[in-house]
Amino acid sequence: MSKNFLLGIGHPLRSDDGAGSFIAQHFKDKDWITADGKSAPENFTSVIKKSRPELLVIVDSVEMNLSPGDIRIIPLEKIVSLYLSTHYLSLSYLIEYLSPYCREIILIGIEPLSIEMGEKISEPVLEACYLVMDLLKSKQFNNIPVLL
Repeated sequence: MSKNFLLGIGHPLRSDDGAGSFIAQHFKDKDWITADGKSAPENFTSVIKKSRPELLVIVDSVEMNLSPGDIRIIPLEKIVSLYLSTHYLSLSYLIEYLSPYCREIILIGIEPLSIEMGEKISEPVLEACYLVMDLLKSKQFNNIPVLL
């Protein structure tokens, strides 16, 4: 079983809010299990619990007051104070629920340009999606700055 699990979150019909979902759909690597949680990531809790990954990486669109396409690792204690996507379940609750089943959980946020209705991801966010995939494949995601 893979030691790494990637959970992409986002609403694919709300422009850049679909970034995490886009990454989950396009990321392929033998060292990773991937799941597209879309706007209901809680649907994958049983799969994550059974997998018991060493590392769970969650990727979502997050309004952090940065430039569109900026990427940050979001400390778990900051989750409550940020506007996180359009999913139904609080990410802090989801992470708290999954933490006994994962050695480490990292939340990667991508600053959206727009979360208006539409299927097109903006150019800066699309570039960020590919950068995140490259960093995950090369296991250099710890080079992503932490949101202060």
